[in-house]
Formats: sequence, C-alpha cells, structure tokens
Amino acid sequence: MQISKKKWFIIQSGSAPVYSKPTFNSSWLTESIYGESCSIIKRNKDWLNIKCEDGYVGWIHSFYGIQTVKKNSPKFIVAYPNELGLFSGLHPFGAMLNRKFTGTIKLNEPLKINKLNTILKSLIGIPYRWGGKSSLGFDCSGFTQTVLKMFGLEIPRDSKDQFSYLDDYRVSLFDANPGDLHFFSNGKKVNHVGLSIGGPELIHAQGFVKKDSLDHKKKSFNKNLLDIYHSTYSIESKLQQ
Repeated sequence: MQISKKKWFIIQSGSAPVYSKPTFNSSWLTESIYGESCSIIKRNKDWLNIKCEDGYVGWIHSFYGIQTVKKNSPKFIVAYPNELGLFSGLHPFGAMLNRKFTGTIKLNEPLKINKLNTILKSLIGIPYRWGGKSSLGFDCSGFTQTVLKMFGLEIPRDSKDQFSYLDDYRVSLFDANPGDLHFFSNGKKVNHVGLSIGGPELIHAQGFVKKDSLDHKKKSFNKNLLDIYHSTYSIESKLQQ
C-alpha cells in the first residue's frame, strides 16, 4: 500500500469540528479554524486523525479542508469585524489567511495589550458553543485562547491546562491587569476561565460572551461566579518571552 506524502490537513471551512472518534455521533472535542494546519496522524476512509496546532488530537472529516504536502503559511489573522461590522462565517475571528482583508492583522505583528478592550467589545454577545474557539461560537477556554493569540500569546486549549501553564504567576484578584486570567473551580478542579479587563472585571463565555464583575460594589457583580472563584494568574511574563 502506497503511503501518502500529504502530511498536512489545511482547514478550508470557517470552523471544523474535531471529534473523539471517526464518526459524527462521537463527542465534539474542539474545533479547528480556517487556515489552520493540522498534522495527519492516520486515515480511516473519509476521516483523518489529526493533531491541531494547539496540540489537541482528534478526528476530523476530510470535507472540511484539503490534504497537502506542505504546511500552510498564513500571514494574516482576523482580529476585527469586516467593513460591515461583522465577522463572516467563512473567515471568523481567529481565521488565518494568506491575503489581507478588512479586519485582519499581520500574524508576525501581534497587537499590544492596550487594544484588548477594542477586541473584546466586538465579541460581546457571541453565543457559547462547546468546543468552539471562533466568533461562530466560543467555549470559555476557546475564547481566552483565541483572544490571547491576537497578542502573540499561544496558550493551551483547556482551562485546566491554561491554569497549569501560568501556575508560577499568581496575582491577587484586584491586582489583575487587562489580559490576565481569572480561573474558577467546581471545588475539585479548574473548569472555567475568563479574561480580566482590569482587577475583578472580566469578559468570559458563559451562555454567551459577556461582562461580569467579582466586585460586590459593581452593578455587574455576579455572586454565583464569585462563589466558584479559584485564582488569578498574570500573562505578563509570558508576553515578554
């Protein structure tokens, strides 16, 4: 049997679900976004066992992209809405492109953290979607992962792994800077994360992307969220690496 030289799967859909098994009836683990290069581990008919750029491994159907010999080398990433003030379905927030379009920035010129609020403002109201990490729908850790990518920071996919990644950089709740991560726990393990916009104010994906506060003096105070608050970690040292 001839072994294929095509070792890469390039996503050509706005988002492509990654499953635990080579069937649509299996659980949805995560998703890959337009332009992402996934390495092919093995094949099973029309299904590919792939490794995503963030290290996640799962199964994806071949109609979501193209198989190639070379890895994709995009130069731009969608960071802002288009000229209509929207993110498109084909090129959502986080999509990586080879050409410049309205709303893109250069991948090799990440934004400064003072642009965080501008980025987050355009994402408010986007619905929650398990496994989602684009403007087509976010889960909590997919949201933090894709947003921080705009600032040149590549963090793990899941909240528990993001927590471990920043484990040495804990700060107090009220000392958090914009972009720092607030973590939440069910009592046993970290299972939720949000982006600080300064101190106890945060933007997170819970039902939809929204603003909440962990400060009881604020109108946006969310007591249920404070009750499961775990800790806060700084991204500053990682941005400087």
